[in-house]
Amino acid sequence: MHALTKQLTDYMLEKYHLTDYVLYESSYTQNKMNDQTGYSFETFWIPRGTSVIEEEDGTMLPEGTVQIAINPVTKRTTTLSLHGQILVHSVPNDLRDISTRIAWLESETSMIHGTHFILEKDDETFFSYVSCYDGVRLSPGCFIHLTLTENGQLDELFIYGPHPLDHRVESKSFTLTLEEIESLTKQQIKWFSYPKTGNQYAHTVAEAFVTQEASILVPSKLDFTSSIEVNDVLSWTGLSSKTHERYPFQSGETVTANDVITQTEHPDFRPIPQETADACRAVIKDIIQNEYSADSGQWMLRHIYRQDPYLAVTLSHAHPTSYVDQHRRITILLDAKTLHWIDLVDNQELQTVFASVTAPELEDHQQDIIFNALHPYLSLTPRYVFDASKGHYVLCGLLNSNHVFLPATNKVILLRDL
Repeated sequence: MHALTKQLTDYMLEKYHLTDYVLYESSYTQNKMNDQTGYSFETFWIPRGTSVIEEEDGTMLPEGTVQIAINPVTKRTTTLSLHGQILVHSVPNDLRDISTRIAWLESETSMIHGTHFILEKDDETFFSYVSCYDGVRLSPGCFIHLTLTENGQLDELFIYGPHPLDHRVESKSFTLTLEEIESLTKQQIKWFSYPKTGNQYAHTVAEAFVTQEASILVPSKLDFTSSIEVNDVLSWTGLSSKTHERYPFQSGETVTANDVITQTEHPDFRPIPQETADACRAVIKDIIQNEYSADSGQWMLRHIYRQDPYLAVTLSHAHPTSYVDQHRRITILLDAKTLHWIDLVDNQELQTVFASVTAPELEDHQQDIIFNALHPYLSLTPRYVFDASKGHYVLCGLLNSNHVFLPATNKVILLRDL
């Protein structure tokens, strides 16, 4: 057993008093939290004197198994799952009382309720919390899901996402108003069709994060990855002289204790060399040329991005002529090392669903009518959003509406009532 693994398992033994358990399985995993690489040490503990049952469709763990995952650097618990009606040291026997529940969560997460996390959903036996900074929610942020049994005992604690104490936040006062962003709000008026006789349309203001300088900020995803924007139209004559067979899916490299010690960067963060992008383009052109031989000049290679252990390539119509064409996508997976063809996904089936959909054209006065109708139902709430270009969270306003305008009746209703 590696020294780090021994240290972490001893820590779990001491914290949760697992003296009546034996370690059945442990492993390290690697994840992406905004622009940082994170690690997790995951374990399964089974009661002494029990054994697992190997079946054709998987392994059945015995009653009383305890699943624990921690951050190997900070030692914060990220998963605590109890398989059965069992009690674990340091976990209250009944978590239905709000004071008991909050105090325990604060001790487990190193966060303070109201300052670092707030309640999002309360469903008697299920509680969902989201991370915040001085009460203002973070996007993307940390999620805390707590599930209890009917008698209030812990069933599962699951924590995922960037810990608010591990990322820098640019603290500011929120001063943005709806009046300041009227022009931008009108640009966010979007339409969609809904299943009613006669091909009905509805309009709403699409959710957006607006900086205090009145510009839209697209938040970084939790799965931030290296990518290259290509925007290259693929043209050819005839079939390609090269054919590519599909290879089976494969898993990424095993994460080790040494990776944790050296803080090895996640593979998805590695830049894509230009020579790799060029070679990737050549393979993609061969595949498209053979699979869509009659479509020369109709497909544009948009992006190449990492999706360990693959390179993912997205293509769309080079010259869309309809609403459906605008949303047509092809995604191709290649092995990141060999560029072997792994998979191809085409969303062409959406064309059947939206074949009769045409985008309504709005005159300026119609847009004003929709904006004025929806304006009373707009909200602008403060939200800290991670800005990858700056490497920290900045204060924005979340522009949102849960209402829609129906041009057929000139009425505004709740989105959920459609």
